[in-house]
Amino acid sequence: MPRDDDSLESAPRIPDELTDFLRTGRTLLIKGEAGTGKTTLALGILQSLEPTDCIYFSTRTPPSILYEYYPWLRDKTVLGPLDIQFLETRLESPERLLSRLRDQLLKMERPFLIVDTWDAIATEMEPKEQLQTAKAIITTTYGTNGRTILVEETKETSFLDYLFDGVVTLTTADVYGESEGGRVYEDRLERRSQREIELKKLKGVRIDNRRYTITLESGIFRSFPSFHENLSVKPEKTPDPANDRVSSGIPNLDKITGGFRRGSLNLFEIEHGVDLRYLQIHTQIAWNASANRKGVIIVPSIGEVYPPELLQNAILYRPRTDDFENEMQSMEGLARESFDSEQLRNGLVILLGFDALLNRFGSDTGIPIVETAIDHAQESGHTIIGTMKRGMGFLEYVTHTVDSHFVFKDLNNALIIYGMRPKTGLYAVDLINNQIHLMPIV
Repeated sequence: MPRDDDSLESAPRIPDELTDFLRTGRTLLIKGEAGTGKTTLALGILQSLEPTDCIYFSTRTPPSILYEYYPWLRDKTVLGPLDIQFLETRLESPERLLSRLRDQLLKMERPFLIVDTWDAIATEMEPKEQLQTAKAIITTTYGTNGRTILVEETKETSFLDYLFDGVVTLTTADVYGESEGGRVYEDRLERRSQREIELKKLKGVRIDNRRYTITLESGIFRSFPSFHENLSVKPEKTPDPANDRVSSGIPNLDKITGGFRRGSLNLFEIEHGVDLRYLQIHTQIAWNASANRKGVIIVPSIGEVYPPELLQNAILYRPRTDDFENEMQSMEGLARESFDSEQLRNGLVILLGFDALLNRFGSDTGIPIVETAIDHAQESGHTIIGTMKRGMGFLEYVTHTVDSHFVFKDLNNALIIYGMRPKTGLYAVDLINNQIHLMPIV
């Protein structure tokens, strides 16, 4: 569902399967080690469902701290009722807590209970008492026609996994560059950190995507569904950041790069599994360059297809000779014939598919082609975006010569970008309110 920028900053995004489960499921167990986002998910579910009667049963964090880290909790209209109760329970005995909890629930109609965390209660009990207590909570949930979420500080299987209708696990893990020739890029330049939710069990719900990449940016839980490109999406016109810079049409990307430098060669490296989804970024760059009165030339990679409406304002060029330097001169001539003086004066943006060039000029011409492209960009002031696929033989050489270098990666069917130059963390490509955003994975 499209969301505006305000809701982008304040609304959680729960995986579709989990959302479907929460409509009918009564009990959910959220598992994971410390710092993986369990509380953020629990609060995100609370914010999304807006239950009328709710108890947030905090066993470790006082309300003042919750409000500090999750300021949106102060907006009672987001949460629904004005009387949502937060019980700080760190200093009370488990027996008294459970008795008070049961009394509160029985006064409510379809109560919504979150226990965060179970471990703080369980450590005061013997194993038999833990089982009895968990069953009592579940029985109370069903008896009041309510719902319960329990947060557990472990990713290992426990007896709770067998009692609850739904089980999800949150984890963090290092992500490396794609393997090539049996070797995985595990050096410090290629290592990034990601967050993930695994849908282990959701009673009565078909799980199409078992794992989702997630972010906790701004204290909000957001999962990223499978990304499918929509090349008809046009960016809102974004001015160039400076006279010597070219906007990508994606504000988040411009913030990272400062805009592509005029007279530069920039590298987009595509890992396997991404397919042609990276074209979402290509088309945004081309649309915005055209809107800013720049000439656009596209030398497509193998398999690339661009929207006809975009090509009405751009040149689709395919090499016809065996000399790349002559081809660059031919492109310049065609640009002078096709673009007006303002577009030429503002500089060209050239999207260059290196795999198609190698297919045309030979696999041993990679380095000379790159050197020619760099010379041409510097002499003409044009901005070139070159696309290479992971595994191309001269890729390592190119990474040391380009002005910027971004890697496109598939994680759990989400489209991910990270920068090698400048070095950045992971960003998910997201289509929100018919605009492309890069959301940091934090």
